[in-house]
Amino acid sequence: MKDLLVQLEDLPDEILMYIFKKLSNDEVLYSLTDVNQRLNRIVHDTIFTRYLCLLEYCADDNSTYPLPDPILDRLCSKILPAIGHQIESLFLERTSIKRVLHATNYPHLVDLGLCNFHFEDAMSLFFDQNPLAHIFKNQISSLFISFGTGNNSFPLESIYSLIFSLILANFTNLRCLKFNSSLSFNDTTTFHVPDETTISSTLLELHVSVADMTDCMCMLDGRFDQLRVFYITVYSSLPRSLNFEHGQKLLPNLRIFSFCCKEKINNFDESIVPLLRRMLNLEELDLNIIVKSNEKFIDGDTLKKDIIIYMPRLYKFTFNICSTIDHRNQTNFQLNKHIEKTFKYFSNNQIITCIDHFQEEGYSQCHIYSYPYKLKVYKNITNNFRGGLFTSVTQVSLYDERPFEHEFFLQIQKSFPFLKELTIKNRKAQNNKQYIKSNNDNQVLSIIEYHKLTRLDLTNTHDDYVELFLFDTKMSLPNNLHLCVDYQILERVTYYFTRYISRNNCEKLAALYCYPVDRIDERVQNYFPLTCIHRAVDFVISK
Repeated sequence: MKDLLVQLEDLPDEILMYIFKKLSNDEVLYSLTDVNQRLNRIVHDTIFTRYLCLLEYCADDNSTYPLPDPILDRLCSKILPAIGHQIESLFLERTSIKRVLHATNYPHLVDLGLCNFHFEDAMSLFFDQNPLAHIFKNQISSLFISFGTGNNSFPLESIYSLIFSLILANFTNLRCLKFNSSLSFNDTTTFHVPDETTISSTLLELHVSVADMTDCMCMLDGRFDQLRVFYITVYSSLPRSLNFEHGQKLLPNLRIFSFCCKEKINNFDESIVPLLRRMLNLEELDLNIIVKSNEKFIDGDTLKKDIIIYMPRLYKFTFNICSTIDHRNQTNFQLNKHIEKTFKYFSNNQIITCIDHFQEEGYSQCHIYSYPYKLKVYKNITNNFRGGLFTSVTQVSLYDERPFEHEFFLQIQKSFPFLKELTIKNRKAQNNKQYIKSNNDNQVLSIIEYHKLTRLDLTNTHDDYVELFLFDTKMSLPNNLHLCVDYQILERVTYYFTRYISRNNCEKLAALYCYPVDRIDERVQNYFPLTCIHRAVDFVISK
């Protein structure tokens, strides 16, 4: 350590600043504060003290953890009191919130992040008698809050509603609120917007996830009349109520609107189109929706005629729209080239179109999206997938009535280099499997490597795909994989747990979730001795 300090002392301030900026601010402060006067002066520069994230983040499951106690002890007792007057942004994990906020004064704190928040934390923080109330009321202009489950005796949707109301009542200078806006897709506990008493005349930017379309309409009924930026995720397309007192009120202040609905929308013309037409001065629009149509797919002509011409200031329009039509409503099947032609006047983005007809299921779907693709999720990819590079996508589902061959999985690997969660739904046997085996041609195939995969769902697949991922030598999976699989298929592909040759990926499994059994057979435990065996009900993957 002494030699290292001598070497550091030989470097000019500019080089030291450049090196330290490669580290997180809390690491710099914890490691170098009070080493000597020169390093103190450098690390107490506002570059390292203006923004502090005092938590650890796990990218694999988007979870947060508190800093180790020794680090937190030193920060609260020695470091924060010396730099509290310089801090403008703080991101905290629930177990350290009170301790850090009470460690010193923060006269310039304007940006606050509270991660893994619980109901009890809200009740103790967001009341007037709390000594921190003056900071909330007068200083905080930007608040990020995400929730952990906790041990709550009340329904979570009621808790979220109450906390939302408490925030708006206590943070009276709030300009930007990000309220649990990153819930996982399979989260069934949702948030309802409180009654009309929840009003904010200062809020300019809001990111929120809500239960249904009624909540979305409530957000835009006038209670946030100054809103400029609005990002909303809706979990149910069906409204609780069709009676909106301010349902036709114009929204002239809104400039950026992002709308995502997790459920299929049956009344696009009656719900989404009228909502968007109220946004007269919108400049940026993002739509992520699935629509059930009666006669015609949503295409470029539909978007222009129903939406775009009503937004004269719109200069950025991104979308990911999948529309479906039941075959009983189809008189003729549209071709992809016809859909492509409807986007000839869309010059700002590259538009990708793809049509699939599913004869067994009795419906057709048309997927249109602007490229480059910015979402984390890409659903229901078929053999008609157009390819491309999708660096933002971490969750993929595959579905088709035609088999997926080796080349298709290789294309998925190349298109989604950061894929973490994969779901496969395909009941068709692979056509080329027996041909490859009979011609001993397996050695010429490229190895498929899913380096970052952490969750794999094979509960609705043919035996061939379970065998491919577990035993094929051309399929390479990472260690610590969590696999969910149909128990009967697992029995067959493992030859009733006696197949011990070429167990390529079996030994890499960190966890195995069997469906639909309630009790795990001893044979499974013996076959996967180093794997944690669970029931499928415990399997977590974003859908």
